Amino acid sequence: MQALPVLRALSNEVEPGIFVPKLTQICAELGVAVVFAPTPKGCPVSGATRWLAPDKAMLMLSLRHATNDHLWFAFFHEVGHILLHGKKMLFLEIKNLDDQHEQEADKFASNLLIPPADAKRLPELEKTYDAVKQFASKLEIPPAIVVGRMQREQLLTWGQLNKCKVRYHWH
Repeated sequence: MQALPVLRALSNEVEPGIFVPKLTQICAELGVAVVFAPTPKGCPVSGATRWLAPDKAMLMLSLRHATNDHLWFAFFHEVGHILLHGKKMLFLEIKNLDDQHEQEADKFASNLLIPPADAKRLPELEKTYDAVKQFASKLEIPPAIVVGRMQREQLLTWGQLNKCKVRYHWH
């Protein structure tokens, strides 16, 4: 999909008022309706994907996690479902769901955001703000995505380097 690099580049924009309209417009042109919705209290779902018609998909992000690393990972995870999986299934992205489709979507998002050759360097990356910022800059992604990946892979604790993350305030 030719739009993936453009969508990935949007992850560098910190203002939802700027990236949301661009993201929804690009996706709409590709037949994907993107919906941002508040998370119902107690709901563990971060995103969902469903085909509405043979040429129209819906990708919903629940705004459950208000940081840019979570939002962009969830978005590309759901894009993975659209590109990799059949048009008859409903996908709900829930943390710790462990089936093949979810693992494939996780891998798709992980590899798109930080390509495998670069991800191999993460264990040796110095665990400082400057090192993460420099690494992210070379990949043309926000430092939060690097931090989120390192946290998920237990290369950082969940509290380390969170100052790299942008916290969104949705209205």
